[in-house]
Amino acid sequence: KREDKGTRTPPPQILLPLEERVTHFRDMLLERGVSAFSTWEKELHKIVFDPRYLLLNSEERKQIFEQFVKTRIKEEYKEKKSKLLLAKEEFKKLLEESKVSPRTTFKEFAEKYGRDQRFRLVQKRKDQEHFFNQFILILKKRDKENRLRLRKMR
Repeated sequence: KREDKGTRTPPPQILLPLEERVTHFRDMLLERGVSAFSTWEKELHKIVFDPRYLLLNSEERKQIFEQFVKTRIKEEYKEKKSKLLLAKEEFKKLLEESKVSPRTTFKEFAEKYGRDQRFRLVQKRKDQEHFFNQFILILKKRDKENRLRLRKMR
Protein backbone atom coordinates (compact mmCIF):
# COMPACT_ATOMS: atom_id res chain seq x y z
CA LYS A 1 0.00 0.00 0.00
CA ARG A 2 1.27 3.50 -0.90
CA GLU A 3 1.37 6.30 1.64
CA ASP A 4 0.69 9.86 0.62
CA LYS A 5 3.93 11.81 1.16
CA GLY A 6 2.00 14.88 2.35
CA THR A 7 0.52 13.09 5.38
CA ARG A 8 3.64 11.37 6.62
CA THR A 9 4.92 12.78 9.87
CA PRO A 10 8.64 13.39 10.11
CA PRO A 11 10.54 11.06 12.43
CA PRO A 12 10.53 12.40 15.98
CA GLN A 13 13.58 14.54 16.62
CA ILE A 14 15.82 13.34 19.39
CA LEU A 15 16.34 16.37 21.57
CA LEU A 16 19.67 16.57 23.35
CA PRO A 17 19.61 17.21 27.10
CA LEU A 18 19.75 20.93 27.99
CA GLU A 19 23.27 20.60 29.41
CA GLU A 20 24.58 19.23 26.10
CA ARG A 21 22.77 21.89 24.05
CA VAL A 22 24.26 24.60 26.30
CA THR A 23 27.74 23.11 25.83
CA HIS A 24 27.32 23.09 22.03
CA PHE A 25 26.06 26.67 22.12
CA ARG A 26 29.04 27.82 24.22
CA ASP A 27 31.45 26.02 21.89
CA MET A 28 29.85 27.85 18.98
CA LEU A 29 30.32 31.22 20.75
CA LEU A 30 34.02 30.44 21.25
CA GLU A 31 34.59 29.11 17.73
CA ARG A 32 32.84 32.06 16.11
CA GLY A 33 35.07 34.52 17.97
CA VAL A 34 32.32 36.22 19.95
CA SER A 35 33.86 39.14 21.84
CA ALA A 36 33.51 39.13 25.61
CA PHE A 37 33.45 42.93 25.54
CA SER A 38 30.51 43.30 23.16
CA THR A 39 26.73 43.10 23.22
CA TRP A 40 24.28 40.43 22.09
CA GLU A 41 23.06 42.64 19.26
CA LYS A 42 26.55 43.33 17.92
CA GLU A 43 27.62 39.66 18.04
CA LEU A 44 24.41 38.14 16.67
CA HIS A 45 25.54 38.24 13.03
CA LYS A 46 28.46 35.92 13.87
CA ILE A 47 26.27 33.13 15.22
CA VAL A 48 22.77 33.36 13.79
CA PHE A 49 23.49 31.10 10.77
CA ASP A 50 25.20 28.36 12.80
CA PRO A 51 22.89 25.34 13.29
CA ARG A 52 23.86 25.25 16.99
CA TYR A 53 22.19 28.65 17.40
CA LEU A 54 18.80 26.91 17.21
CA LEU A 55 19.59 24.41 19.97
CA LEU A 56 18.21 26.83 22.57
CA ASN A 57 15.18 29.07 22.69
CA SER A 58 15.67 32.84 22.53
CA GLU A 59 15.55 33.32 26.30
CA GLU A 60 18.10 30.56 26.91
CA ARG A 61 20.37 31.91 24.15
CA LYS A 62 20.56 35.36 25.72
CA GLN A 63 21.05 33.92 29.20
CA ILE A 64 23.89 31.62 28.08
CA PHE A 65 25.43 34.50 26.10
CA GLU A 66 25.45 36.72 29.23
CA GLN A 67 27.07 33.94 31.29
CA PHE A 68 29.58 33.26 28.53
CA VAL A 69 30.56 36.94 28.35
CA LYS A 70 31.09 37.19 32.12
CA THR A 71 33.31 34.11 32.28
CA ARG A 72 35.24 35.06 29.11
CA ILE A 73 36.07 38.48 30.56
CA LYS A 74 37.54 36.81 33.65
CA GLU A 75 39.44 34.28 31.53
CA GLU A 76 40.82 36.97 29.22
CA TYR A 77 42.04 39.02 32.18
CA LYS A 78 43.71 35.90 33.64
CA GLU A 79 45.36 35.15 30.28
CA LYS A 80 46.58 38.73 30.00
CA LYS A 81 47.94 38.66 33.56
CA SER A 82 49.76 35.36 33.05
CA LYS A 83 51.23 36.68 29.77
CA LEU A 84 52.56 39.73 31.60
CA LEU A 85 54.01 37.54 34.38
CA LEU A 86 55.75 35.36 31.81
CA ALA A 87 57.06 38.45 30.02
CA LYS A 88 58.32 39.85 33.34
CA GLU A 89 60.16 36.58 34.12
CA GLU A 90 61.81 36.56 30.69
CA PHE A 91 62.75 40.24 31.05
CA LYS A 92 64.29 39.48 34.46
CA LYS A 93 66.35 36.64 32.94
CA LEU A 94 67.60 39.07 30.30
CA LEU A 95 68.58 41.56 33.01
CA GLU A 96 70.47 38.87 34.92
CA GLU A 97 72.30 37.67 31.81
CA SER A 98 73.14 41.20 30.68
CA LYS A 99 75.40 41.79 33.68
CA VAL A 100 74.20 45.37 34.14
CA SER A 101 75.80 47.36 36.93
CA PRO A 102 73.96 49.51 39.48
CA ARG A 103 75.14 52.52 37.46
CA THR A 104 73.65 51.34 34.14
CA THR A 105 70.83 53.55 32.91
CA PHE A 106 67.64 52.26 31.34
CA LYS A 107 68.52 54.09 28.13
CA GLU A 108 71.87 52.26 27.88
CA PHE A 109 70.19 48.93 28.60
CA ALA A 110 67.42 49.58 26.03
CA GLU A 111 69.93 50.57 23.33
CA LYS A 112 71.97 47.42 23.87
CA TYR A 113 69.14 44.88 24.37
CA GLY A 114 66.10 46.51 22.73
CA ARG A 115 66.09 44.00 19.87
CA ASP A 116 66.11 40.99 22.21
CA GLN A 117 62.80 39.07 22.10
CA ARG A 118 62.65 39.00 25.92
CA PHE A 119 62.90 42.80 25.98
CA ARG A 120 60.05 43.18 23.50
CA LEU A 121 57.79 40.70 25.33
CA VAL A 122 57.11 43.48 27.84
CA GLN A 123 55.19 45.73 25.50
CA LYS A 124 54.82 48.93 27.52
CA ARG A 125 57.89 51.14 27.87
CA LYS A 126 56.66 52.15 31.32
CA ASP A 127 56.67 48.49 32.44
CA GLN A 128 60.11 47.89 30.93
CA GLU A 129 61.52 50.85 32.86
CA HIS A 130 59.74 49.79 36.04
CA PHE A 131 61.14 46.22 35.91
CA PHE A 132 64.59 47.59 35.08
CA ASN A 133 64.52 50.04 38.00
CA GLN A 134 63.34 47.33 40.41
CA PHE A 135 66.28 45.18 39.31
CA ILE A 136 68.78 48.05 39.70
CA LEU A 137 67.45 48.77 43.22
CA ILE A 138 68.12 45.15 44.16
CA LEU A 139 71.65 45.42 42.73
CA LYS A 140 72.34 48.63 44.68
CA LYS A 141 71.04 47.09 47.90
CA ARG A 142 73.19 43.99 47.36
CA ASP A 143 76.27 46.16 46.70
CA LYS A 144 75.66 48.18 49.85
CA GLU A 145 75.28 45.00 51.96
CA ASN A 146 78.50 43.60 50.49
CA ARG A 147 80.40 46.81 51.30
CA LEU A 148 79.12 46.75 54.89
CA ARG A 149 80.12 43.11 55.25
CA LEU A 150 83.62 43.88 53.94
CA ARG A 151 83.96 46.78 56.36
CA LYS A 152 83.05 44.57 59.31
CA MET A 153 85.65 42.00 58.27
CA ARG A 154 88.49 44.52 58.36
